[in-house]
Amino acid sequence: MENIHLTSSEKGYLWVNYMVDSMAVCCLSYYLEKCEDDEIREVISYALDISRVHVELISKILSKENHPIPIGFTNEDVNLSAPRLFSDEFVLFYLHQLANLGLTYYSKTLGMTAREDVHNFYKECISSSTELNSRTKDLLLSKGLYVRPPYIPNESQPEMIQKIGYLKGFLGEKRALLTSLEIANLFFNLQTIEVTKTLLTGFTQVVESKDVRDFLTRGKEISTKMIKELKSILENEELSSSTPWYTYVSDSTQSPFSDKLIMFHFAIVNGGGIEQYGFSLASMMRRDIGAKYYQLLAEMMTFADDGMNLMIKNKWVEQPPMAVKRTDLKNI
Repeated sequence: MENIHLTSSEKGYLWVNYMVDSMAVCCLSYYLEKCEDDEIREVISYALDISRVHVELISKILSKENHPIPIGFTNEDVNLSAPRLFSDEFVLFYLHQLANLGLTYYSKTLGMTAREDVHNFYKECISSSTELNSRTKDLLLSKGLYVRPPYIPNESQPEMIQKIGYLKGFLGEKRALLTSLEIANLFFNLQTIEVTKTLLTGFTQVVESKDVRDFLTRGKEISTKMIKELKSILENEELSSSTPWYTYVSDSTQSPFSDKLIMFHFAIVNGGGIEQYGFSLASMMRRDIGAKYYQLLAEMMTFADDGMNLMIKNKWVEQPPMAVKRTDLKNI
């Protein structure tokens, strides 16, 4: 293994992982500092330990390759003495959503790594994310906070699709929203957006930069519109939708995190949302709903571009590992 160098995908995924986990150490340290519920405190502590181990292991792998360790996020990006911003219950739900997104990310990453130490690292990441998913879900259930997707009746027997117009939805009669995958993806997307809106609600009131505040306010408006549109699809079929979490925000105006960390946080959340919408679109069988996902994806990608430009303007973006520009090496 000593003679096997890291591939571009392995370097890239490890770099992203370091950035995200160093950010998570800051966030979880603050949430742990403010937590009053002993059971939730135990789960936050477990998640914090995971992120700290990830940062340490990735640093060792990159150091052996003589690859520079990213700056990431440090104690300068968190203020543990800042007042509570979110309730313990919301932080628990937030951790559950992060565990879900982590499972998706790590599963994809595992399939694109070959070197033994990196491959084993991502196997462990999947294992720890699975455990975090179980712990947060079990605690949400025990506290009566877990929101289940809508129930649908059992079918009497398997059936084949009979109508050619099954995929339609723009004109004429729309078929009922009966496929379980469409319901599941709509519901999961709603829960993710509700968490995002809650974070935006809290962070908008504490950031220092007016440009960042304006950007986050715009994100909150986009989230509100998305929630309304996706909820309407479920409610039009008389199916239950998600529970709003934005009420679990304090009135604090003192930021626990740097503006740089908050902007990076939403770059990651928005990127995860885009990937999630893409997956939902691939499993969508009704054209009108597919068109809605296309519209939301376009808006999210524009929002992501504007956020990246704002971060670059403030010199908050680290450059990921890149290929060599061979034309610059020519002896002309």
